[in-house]
Amino acid sequence: MRPRFDADLVRLPAVWPSLDLYRAALAHVAAHRMFSRPWPAKGLKPLLTIVVSLVEDARVEHLAMRGLPGLRRLWGPFHRVEPSASLMAADLMERMARALFDPEYRDGNAWVDKGQRLFFERPDRWDDPDFSLTVGGALAGDLGKTRVQINARGHRVEPAYRDDNGGLWLYDTPPEPPRDADDPLEAVRPEPVEEERADRRDGPRQAPPSPAPLAVAETAARRPVARYPEWDHRIGLYRPDFAQVLDCVPEHRPPPAAPADPRLAGRVRALVRHAAVARPERLRRQREGDRLDLDACIAATAARRQGHAPDLRVYQRVRRRGRDLSVLLLLDASHSTNDPVADGTVLDLERRSADLLATALAAAGDRFALAGFRSDGREAVQWLAVKRFGDAYDDAARGRLAGLDGRWSTRMGAALRHAGTMLAGEPTHRRLLLLVTDGEPSDIDCPDPRHLVEDARKAVQELTGRGIDVVCLALGGDAGTHRHIFGRRNVLPLDRVEQLPERLPAVYVRLTG
Repeated sequence: MRPRFDADLVRLPAVWPSLDLYRAALAHVAAHRMFSRPWPAKGLKPLLTIVVSLVEDARVEHLAMRGLPGLRRLWGPFHRVEPSASLMAADLMERMARALFDPEYRDGNAWVDKGQRLFFERPDRWDDPDFSLTVGGALAGDLGKTRVQINARGHRVEPAYRDDNGGLWLYDTPPEPPRDADDPLEAVRPEPVEEERADRRDGPRQAPPSPAPLAVAETAARRPVARYPEWDHRIGLYRPDFAQVLDCVPEHRPPPAAPADPRLAGRVRALVRHAAVARPERLRRQREGDRLDLDACIAATAARRQGHAPDLRVYQRVRRRGRDLSVLLLLDASHSTNDPVADGTVLDLERRSADLLATALAAAGDRFALAGFRSDGREAVQWLAVKRFGDAYDDAARGRLAGLDGRWSTRMGAALRHAGTMLAGEPTHRRLLLLVTDGEPSDIDCPDPRHLVEDARKAVQELTGRGIDVVCLALGGDAGTHRHIFGRRNVLPLDRVEQLPERLPAVYVRLTG
């Protein structure tokens, strides 16, 4: 969540990483209360209100710093964004925020440079709130001509200490309080589908550009199910609700009639069936066992010294009851998995290996789910559900696996967090996330290659802290990067991609045995 204020109340997140964020947020809201006046929002496009609000944020801060120069030391550390080639609306807005705060900043983007020039060439007009309307209107018009897409509903004001600007505008009906007003900063917020109300508020939706047409079944099933934070290593903070996960259904295709190698399939079923995945149970006071039960031995010794007949059940042993494991097999379905190998493509091998393991897990009765993931920017991280926990691995699931195709990019952190959310609800003793990928995290809106690597590493740390084992089977990419994300012991590289059908089941058995 972001800070929020109105005429009577200031709302702040329940949990924030540092006290400086609270101080900076309260100082920013105080600047608005001192120098801003609300404008009517009726009839204004969302893009215009966003850009005008950005300029107004800078205007009130400069007025506040005129009287209290020390505020620059409070707000300055949060403006850390650097120039980049990204033309995503969220990145342009964040860089504009720094350009209007710091007159020495040089971005190189024509739109950002124009905003900085218009703002600082007339400091004599900063006392007039209409100055923000004038400059913001000109900048919004220029940005609209470039056809840059902006998600008005999901827009997050940056830096993190700035409020959501809801208190700057007068609406006919007061906007609803934020749904996450009392949630921690890193909370996951599921999003219900409200297509009709969203269309009335934001106007017609525009589908994100796609390099290939979506299948009819997949298009109908694309719906947002959750938003997750993303770790920004440059500022050392989370960007709350930054990435959106869409639930998608792969196109159904006829599954293979039988395993290509029946002997390998039989060996995999035998391996999985004998894997030790049950919860150990310690049985005390047994007549036979592997070791002595210390409490029973003490009680027997005390009884003998008191002249009573001792209880001879002084052993303990361990037995395993049932199969107590939940596993989620997550497949990289990005465009790079279309690369050819000896037996087809990388994705063909992923599908064949997943089918072998899933068939064996279903025969053994283990709880498991199977999904793919890919991304087309932070607002479109696709979760391709092949089989969910509790569903049968039948011909329909195998058909969805056969229809899984490779497109777009690899925003790994959001996919890992969504997988962790699904595993966290499992009641089993052990929970395992097994990721198969052929590359490193990347996406179209992240020119900094380190950003998604650090976010994926943070996501793995989050899942480990929740008791979920995360293991990566790496089919390619930089081995050092994978070890940095998952840890040296949790990365299993393959020298040849063709080894995947045989190695994946063996990896599962090794992890659960």
